[in-house]
Amino acid sequence: MCAEKLSQYLHDEVPYPLMHVLIKDMRPGQRISQCFLAKQKTQRATRTGDAYLEIVLADKSGTIPARAWAEATKRYASQFDESDFVFVEGRTETYRNTLQIIVESIRRLEIYEKEHGKIGGFDRGLLVQASERDIDEMWSELTNLIASISSEPLRELTTLLTSENEEALRTYPAAVKYHHAYLGGLLEHTLEVANGVHQYAKTCSALDQGMATAGGILHDIGKVKELETPIAPRYSFDGQLLGHLLLGRDMVRDAANRISWPDPQIPELLEHIIISHHGELEFGAAIVPKTAEAIAIYYFDNLSARLNMLKMHIARDNEEGDFTDWHALLGRKFFKGAGTGS
Repeated sequence: MCAEKLSQYLHDEVPYPLMHVLIKDMRPGQRISQCFLAKQKTQRATRTGDAYLEIVLADKSGTIPARAWAEATKRYASQFDESDFVFVEGRTETYRNTLQIIVESIRRLEIYEKEHGKIGGFDRGLLVQASERDIDEMWSELTNLIASISSEPLRELTTLLTSENEEALRTYPAAVKYHHAYLGGLLEHTLEVANGVHQYAKTCSALDQGMATAGGILHDIGKVKELETPIAPRYSFDGQLLGHLLLGRDMVRDAANRISWPDPQIPELLEHIIISHHGELEFGAAIVPKTAEAIAIYYFDNLSARLNMLKMHIARDNEEGDFTDWHALLGRKFFKGAGTGS
């Protein structure tokens, strides 16, 4: 590269991906001038009555909280919404041991580009966190699991619900915040639970493998109605009022009414798995698990969620030393190294 082109490249023709600092690599005291996905936006007021914005920004490496104080809120609050790709200028700082961005300006990307021109080399995929696993491969794995269900009506019901909700199951996150909270996360989590209980049922005589597998696949089916806007998920109206356990139970019940059952208790046993898979009433279960399959799915669901929270917490950690900072939900610090077994 000649000196003139090198100079242009260094000064004003740097492709955007080389300018973007991933959230996981950010440190206190950095100037920020780049794009993000605005996942959450909440307007609040200080003790003195001044309006400010609480924002959650994201890129493919994770999320970071942000604050826009009174002047910035007054000027930019109307210039973006949740789920928008935005251009942010500001700085990073640490508050209560958590890195955050103090926003000086924030605008919808289209507004910014209208004023400043197109951003060269910008790819929205840089800002959207997604499962590390290939979606088509996961979907093929799911269909193979369904095919393994020996009970024909149970297999038909599982096929019916997954095929009718395929687009949502392939794209939705498993949660707004805590675990598998990224594109494809619901499918990834569903497979972790269904595969786990399916394999365990091979060696545990207490479990009916078909019921356990169907329950593992459908335990979170209600999330396709509980959540909306998968890129920046939020709870739907039904999700706020009913939650995914009851929504999922209703989806199973409606689908079961379209199928002939040799034993009417079979769909009811599947409904029980769905409404009890949170395990305890204090954790949102409608009833505690009362079958072997429901108990197994509760534990595999909890295991999948907790291990994903651990993984994401370690990935976001920027503390020095062998252990992460405190995980508020799980109530501990985590060792960042791999196991010592071989």
